[in-house]
Amino acid sequence: MSPIPKRPLAALGALLLAVSLAACSNSASPASGSPAAPAASLPSASPTASSEALDMLEKAAQAAEGLSTYAYTLQLSQQLSGGAAEASDLKVDNEGKVECSPLRVDQNVTSDMDGAKSSLRAILEPGAYYVYDPELTEWGKLAPDQADEVVKTLSDYQTNPAQAMREISKLGSGLVLTRKGEQDVLRYEGSGPEAKAFLNRVLEGTLDLGSLDAKVRESVAVQSLKVSVTLDDAKRMPLAYSIESEMTIDYEAGKPSTLRQTLSGTYDKLNAVTPIVVPDAAKQAPVLDPPIDDPAADEGNLGTLDDLEDPSLLNP
Repeated sequence: MSPIPKRPLAALGALLLAVSLAACSNSASPASGSPAAPAASLPSASPTASSEALDMLEKAAQAAEGLSTYAYTLQLSQQLSGGAAEASDLKVDNEGKVECSPLRVDQNVTSDMDGAKSSLRAILEPGAYYVYDPELTEWGKLAPDQADEVVKTLSDYQTNPAQAMREISKLGSGLVLTRKGEQDVLRYEGSGPEAKAFLNRVLEGTLDLGSLDAKVRESVAVQSLKVSVTLDDAKRMPLAYSIESEMTIDYEAGKPSTLRQTLSGTYDKLNAVTPIVVPDAAKQAPVLDPPIDDPAADEGNLGTLDDLEDPSLLNP
């Protein structure tokens, strides 16, 4: 039997999800845009055929591949209830800026786990990951090999929205393209086999699905999935996305728990952010223990932002 997590967010934890990135490539072309939250209701315009929606997603992927810098926001919410799992409510809010070549990120993240709030600033660059705890007013950093592992854990929605657009295209004939004002909005709503395959890939990043027991992974049953992507009308650049889902998962056989999850984000200041600067205090900071060394860590539960608030981790 797979261990029952006390919190729905697993191996990434709020810490690793803090490193939320967007597409990066060695090429860059001028672009501009403003974030736009996915619409709460369907536009009045009639949807177009799926083939046009798929073509639009590919254009969005190609546009994202041209980014060199940008600002972003990312939000994750998870509510776990029922079955054998302990009830839990997680919210993570993240905003920051990214330089794509080489990859560098400066971000602020806040999390609320069942009322326990945490916040930090994190800077990622090649071979280095710096963390600032505002309560301790101190910097810490991961060892270079650990920093590289942080990058590997991120999903396409964090590191490669071009590929994320192509993942969304795998929803196939269920996708429709609509217009809302000056923006194109692609939408999907369903619960079929394509929804399960798509959601399983999302859960690899938000739930560390691959670390769970095979029977637990196979027990995931999609109740509903709603996906929307908002594109810039002129450049077809992805500006916002939202993935809302409800599913059941059996952490213990025959005792399904309900997980409601929303992953959403926006992109702004495309190719127009100020350079990222690592403070000297961060460069000179002590090396932190890796998140997986959390004494409370077990399969599918590898620690949270709260672990960084332990002074022993900042002063090993």
